[in-house]
Amino acid sequence: MRDRLLQEARVLDDAELAYVIDYAFVLICGFLCFLLQAGFSLLEVGGVRAKNAKNIMIKNIMDACVSALAYWAFGYAFAYGEGTNPFIGGKVVQEGRVTRCIHSSNITLHGAPLKTTGSSFFFLIGSEDYVNWFFQWVFAGTTATIVSGAVAERCRFRAYLIYSIVLSGFIYPVVCHWIWDSDGFLYGKVLDFSGSGAVHLVGGAAAMAGSYFLGPRIGKFVNNEETGKVEPVEIPGHNAVLGALGALILFFGFFPFNAGAGYHVASYEGITSTGRAVVVTLLAAGSGAVSLLLYGLWRFKCWDPAFAINGLLGGMVATCSGVNVYDSWIAVVIGILGAGGFYLQAWLFENKFHIDDPLNASALHMGSGIVGMIAVAFFANPSYLADPSQAGIFYGGNGKQLGYQTYGVVVYFAWSFGVSGIMFWGLNRLGWFRVSEEVELMGMDIHHHYGEAYPVQLDDSTRKESEPEEVVIEEKAIEETGIDDVEEGGDVQDGRVPTKDSPETGVRHRGSSQRRRSSNALDPGYA
Repeated sequence: MRDRLLQEARVLDDAELAYVIDYAFVLICGFLCFLLQAGFSLLEVGGVRAKNAKNIMIKNIMDACVSALAYWAFGYAFAYGEGTNPFIGGKVVQEGRVTRCIHSSNITLHGAPLKTTGSSFFFLIGSEDYVNWFFQWVFAGTTATIVSGAVAERCRFRAYLIYSIVLSGFIYPVVCHWIWDSDGFLYGKVLDFSGSGAVHLVGGAAAMAGSYFLGPRIGKFVNNEETGKVEPVEIPGHNAVLGALGALILFFGFFPFNAGAGYHVASYEGITSTGRAVVVTLLAAGSGAVSLLLYGLWRFKCWDPAFAINGLLGGMVATCSGVNVYDSWIAVVIGILGAGGFYLQAWLFENKFHIDDPLNASALHMGSGIVGMIAVAFFANPSYLADPSQAGIFYGGNGKQLGYQTYGVVVYFAWSFGVSGIMFWGLNRLGWFRVSEEVELMGMDIHHHYGEAYPVQLDDSTRKESEPEEVVIEEKAIEETGIDDVEEGGDVQDGRVPTKDSPETGVRHRGSSQRRRSSNALDPGYA
């Protein structure tokens, strides 16, 4: 057997070897990018209340499963299937990374035959380009996951499954065709290398539509009788440690996300470009985290990890459009701008528009994504561009690219918000979108998912031994009065337990003694 295999074996020529190396690299990046699903899961579950933890986890698990089926059945066909129109379908995928012709049956890729037939690619029929399909699906699954955080704690499970199918199987694939297929009307005009717009802005706009049509959580916004204004009330997540761990996994996942989008490492130019993309991603994360953390310290006198988390993620989101055409020093600027874009949208949503996005998912992906789309028109280095006329304004560009990038932002937003808005409006009209008030107050885990995520409860004696006395007394006060808002400093006074009529009873959300600023700031959560 061994001798026969050796006789049949042949040495790959340079072109075939380059093809194998490139696609092995892309496949590995796809595996690593899949960890983004784990990162999103932990980030979200840490940012919601414990009574909804199982709901968040099952939604993220099913998001990966449902989006895989939808993208296999029709999503990939809508993005890259047979057809030559500028809106949907196509014959050549992402020329300029690695040319992957999927329309003809006798073409080559780096000199190696790619077994395809003229096909629409529904159910992946007619293509053996499985590596490309897998890597593209990871991006599609990421787009669908973004919406999960925006509709957390009050969205019905059936609605989640429906919009995951629509987002990963239709809304996102159509955008892919526009920007990354040679027949798309944005192809060659808009710069969006790994998707500040196509992935993050599109997902963020859908998240905005979802949170708008779903409405805020019970108790999120209250009328201030003294000022007559509507003010946000913080609803803190139950586990900052899980959120931080999720953020670190996402931090890692962005490296293969941006590096793999180049599709080419089997040359000096390819490996250098890939390495530069990784460095730009890292530096943007660093500057975004540091800048927003310092802002939080200045504004709220607190080293809040939520600011660092959202800053680093916002910085990386903002790099995606031009990560392949930036010098390393520009990454520091992009990271700061991306973090600023996140904060601005999050503040506006909470304090002006009164849109409840528990994880600030829309702000992170849409706010930072818009920054990334526009920034490339200023900072793109012509030395790294196939078409030097697309150079950024600060590198001698004439501003034409700024017009294209702005056009891309408008088109992305209009498509994603418009189509997803119609879908969410329809789900709302059918009564399929939001759970009842009773279920929301009870928690999704008990009603939807066969029990709490943390079913083990400490008895009174154990709690008295393991918790400070004031915590036990506060719990007793809540049981007796039915009030779960007790002002700091009024928990215990002279051994008395505050009652409903006691002047000590205040308006602080239970468990948030260190986070009383939320009515005047964004609820950073863990986007």
